[in-house]
Amino acid sequence: MLHTVTRSPFQSHSLTQCLAHVSAGDEILLLEDAVVAGLVKNKDLAAIKNTGIKIYLLEADVIARGLQDKCDKDLNLIDYKGFVALTVKHDKHMKWA
Repeated sequence: MLHTVTRSPFQSHSLTQCLAHVSAGDEILLLEDAVVAGLVKNKDLAAIKNTGIKIYLLEADVIARGLQDKCDKDLNLIDYKGFVALTVKHDKHMKWA
């Protein structure tokens, strides 16, 4: 399943709720304001990495927020083509807003 999170963890509990429901083989895409969860100095980063699943950041949203050099290098930056590829790869999608 592909989980997409759009809200900042500083404004919403959607990321925490998402992390509580992921399973092996799932992937998470952080987009819009949720990309701030990928910041190196962020308390939520350890929880994200401890899931053991692949985490993606939408590159356009990272750039729009000026966070290019501030995100953890272990997270995967993807463009819109990558976003589409993830939606094709996963037959189920859960949006956390």
